[in-house]
Amino acid sequence: MWRKYQARTAGGKPRPLLIKAISYVKEKGAALDIGAGALNDVDFLLSFADGFHEIVAVDKLPQFKKILVPNNIQFTYIETEIEKFDFPENHFNLISAQFVLPFIQKEEFDKVWERVNDALKPGGVFVGQLFGDRDDWAGRSGMTFHTKNDVDRLISKFEVISCDEIEYIEESNRKKHWHYFDLILKKPAR
Repeated sequence: MWRKYQARTAGGKPRPLLIKAISYVKEKGAALDIGAGALNDVDFLLSFADGFHEIVAVDKLPQFKKILVPNNIQFTYIETEIEKFDFPENHFNLISAQFVLPFIQKEEFDKVWERVNDALKPGGVFVGQLFGDRDDWAGRSGMTFHTKNDVDRLISKFEVISCDEIEYIEESNRKKHWHYFDLILKKPAR
């Protein structure tokens, strides 16, 4: 399933929410892309002339393609499941998790969410999505879904830049009902 997704999305544009979130990242030291997939967002992060000095990409599949890494940037690709990734504490200025955190098992989600929070530097920005409880996939095993109250609880430690609840029916062959929360959050300065 995920290999087909990588192939289908290869060469695509970076996620719009990531593009929006970049303007809130004041210090561009280190960035983490969780669930890096076809590396479209990594390509975007590497393209900043005055951007990040270190970019880490994590995905459970092998690196999808070779990418051009400028000499002034340290790039690391780590092949592992998110739940097994050793998040360094107080390290990243940006953590991007585009449509990936809902695929963490419910029993593991809160631990991973805490580690994401701990990995951000004060003033660092998280950007990503959480699936809502009215999504067509709600109830699938191996996934996590949240009510609005759950989301409010999870983001309460952050300065909320945006928390947009999105709900629509995808007009494609599958007619999927989407329900998710687009999040841009900033870790408060100490």
